[in-house]
Amino acid sequence: MNQSKKVTEGAMMIAILMVMLVASLLPVLSLITIVTLPVPFIFYVKRHGIKAGLIMTLAVVILSTLLMSLIMLPIVLVAAAGGIFIGYAMSKGNTAYETLAQGTFGFLVGMLLAFVFSQTLLDVNIVTEYKDMVEESVNMSASMVENVNPSLSEEDMEQLQETQINLFQQLIPTFMVLFALVIAFLAQWISYKLLNRIEKEKFSFPPFRQLQFPSSVIWIYLLALILSLIGFEEGSTMEFGAQNLLMIVGMALSLQGLSFVFYFAYIKKISKAVPILIVVATILFPGFLLYFVRILGIIDIGLRLRERLRERLK
Repeated sequence: MNQSKKVTEGAMMIAILMVMLVASLLPVLSLITIVTLPVPFIFYVKRHGIKAGLIMTLAVVILSTLLMSLIMLPIVLVAAAGGIFIGYAMSKGNTAYETLAQGTFGFLVGMLLAFVFSQTLLDVNIVTEYKDMVEESVNMSASMVENVNPSLSEEDMEQLQETQINLFQQLIPTFMVLFALVIAFLAQWISYKLLNRIEKEKFSFPPFRQLQFPSSVIWIYLLALILSLIGFEEGSTMEFGAQNLLMIVGMALSLQGLSFVFYFAYIKKISKAVPILIVVATILFPGFLLYFVRILGIIDIGLRLRERLRERLK
């Protein structure tokens, strides 16, 4: 009976995935399907395990290749890898943030697999395509800056463009992690809503104010900061790694700082509108506020501000 149910649900998930893949060919729907494609994998792996999920992935790969084209395979690989990692984490009863971390890693694995596949079989270099896109975007921005400030010399404009292009190219890993994190969060959130409705589960993300990173994050940030100050040869692997490590850990500390803002507002019974406005302001004016929030995150972890607040309120 269980085997029959597994096969039936597998066929249903495959059919849903094929419809979603067709929908992803439409520009309007592609933004939606990129988030929802992992959900059938999450649902199936959570109920029937990794082995069943891998078999379903193989079936989707074969059908999508036969009915559409090899171009769809990278999309399937990314969605399947992320969905399988999230589904497995949920089946093991991991916390929401642990599941999110594993899902982010799964999407990164999927993106690496998609990159290798695109490079070897489709003869498409994703990095080169990204570089071309960055150059085009920077050139457009430069022309706008030139119109606003025509006093800039041609040499200054070229140097500005070159600096921006090199920066965006070096931060490819950071953008990949950020993209994987966002997709993992949205796919996991949608899955929670569906499973709560269908299976009467009680999956949910804990309040953002409860988000806390381990103290080791500070030491990793300190290491990344020291490496970035050493002054490695421009364009070297060490410089590339240090910049991306600093950026990724910096984002984690910024999230920690924003989480503390929400925690402080909760403890002091301040309106939720205040921390939300702070988040919006940080996004709109990152030049100053982002560094302040990051420092707050470091202090929160290093000095255990939350414990001190709790002790004062006792």
